[in-house]
Amino acid sequence: MTTPTPSSPAGDQDTISRSITVEGDVRMLERMKKEAEIRGFTIMCDEREPMGDNSAPPPLAYFASSVLF
Repeated sequence: MTTPTPSSPAGDQDTISRSITVEGDVRMLERMKKEAEIRGFTIMCDEREPMGDNSAPPPLAYFASSVLF
């Protein structure tokens, strides 16, 4: 899902720029719980007590996992 786009003058063929677009829908549920629909998948996140109900991984866990993948 990347599309090469020219990022320099026409004479410079060594530089390529790419952009990635990801679209999704997010719903805020009770307390700190959220639900995201992205590319046909449903992702839930929540925070630990006392702010949330600890019913799903926190957002930082998803971010850390994505870096490790």
